[in-house]
Amino acid sequence: MSIDTSLSTTTGADRRSRMTERQLVAAGFITTAGNAFQITAAAIMVFRAENTTLSVGWLFIAVSIPQVVLAVIFGRLVDRMDRRILCVLADLVSAVTAFALPIWMWLGGPVSLGSYLANFLLACTAALFMPASNALVKERVLDGRLGRFNSRYEMGTNTGMLLASSSAGFLIVGVGATPLLVFNAFTFVASAILTWFVGAKPAGAPTAATSEDGESPVQAAAPAARQPIKRLALLYTAGNANLMVSNVILTTIVLQHWKVGPWVIGVVDALAGLGFIIGAACYPWLSTRIKLLRLAVLGQLGCMTMVIFEPVHYIVLMAVIPVAAFCFANGRIAARTLLMQASPVEQVGRIFGGAQAFGLALGVAATVGLSAVADAFSVPWAFWGLVVLVDVIAVGTYLSLVKPMAAVERKAEVVAEEQEAQPVAVAV
Repeated sequence: MSIDTSLSTTTGADRRSRMTERQLVAAGFITTAGNAFQITAAAIMVFRAENTTLSVGWLFIAVSIPQVVLAVIFGRLVDRMDRRILCVLADLVSAVTAFALPIWMWLGGPVSLGSYLANFLLACTAALFMPASNALVKERVLDGRLGRFNSRYEMGTNTGMLLASSSAGFLIVGVGATPLLVFNAFTFVASAILTWFVGAKPAGAPTAATSEDGESPVQAAAPAARQPIKRLALLYTAGNANLMVSNVILTTIVLQHWKVGPWVIGVVDALAGLGFIIGAACYPWLSTRIKLLRLAVLGQLGCMTMVIFEPVHYIVLMAVIPVAAFCFANGRIAARTLLMQASPVEQVGRIFGGAQAFGLALGVAATVGLSAVADAFSVPWAFWGLVVLVDVIAVGTYLSLVKPMAAVERKAEVVAEEQEAQPVAVAV
């Protein structure tokens, strides 16, 4: 007589996955809200001190350079050490660094120098946190639930960004930047606590593509070894460049080109966050009707179509940016899910570390080039240059991925059919 424990094992794994997902989403929500306060405050303070697009661009470059240099190294480290411990360590170091900036300002240090230095040091720990957190997700969340988790994670983080960014401009005017910077330090502590309570990795924790409500076997069970990971990473990193450049040129066009107050940045960020949240909420429905590769590309192209109209007027910007964010959310989540599903669990750190490094290097180059275009000609030309850059990457990558991804899907279908054809043992 034998007892079949496969059902109870799957149910237990699914239960652990769901609990971990809730904790990681909460941690993402908290820390993103704090980061949104900090980066918005820092961008406004730097622009007021220097009054050029490139000065704001250098702030984002200061955030990016350490991650370009260190992300690959840290990614390899992540694949060799406890990923939960590394996430907690990165959060605690970030908390100390974030709290040091308001102390620097209180002591009378130069605002621009302190902003650059603090964000530079925060970026060093982010270079560790990013591959460690993605590897922790791959390690603890069932493959069949990755798409759903990514949509909820993006909803959580962007809700935090929405709440913070929509109020940051008003709060800076009302109470100043220092309270926002202090709040950011405490968000890192909260994130560390939530991540710690995820718990140690269970012995023999499964990573199979099984779940009660996950993606189809074709999407979730594709053999990782045969997938074109480098091209999937390029598709994913196009979003990084989009975000970095957009943060710079949106700040500049609002404060310099249109000469309106920081409150407009808050409203625009709020509308973008709202569009992103709705897009992320719709992702599970859309991903069952549109193949992930097509959704990833269509999302980016839809976003860039809206960007064409953003520099016309700030009223037009407010009208189109929710649509742009809706499209971006679906393209971003689809690309992230494709890359995460394709990544072997023992190599997730180096894959996402490498993707982060390349994406930020691309973003730095684009930020310098398009910021120079904005200062030399006009800010709208920087928007249109961004459209050309992202569209070329998205379309080119899609065309190169059509055949290999079709082969991956056919292989996954064959594997699924073979598994279904196997006789099922009935426990007695």
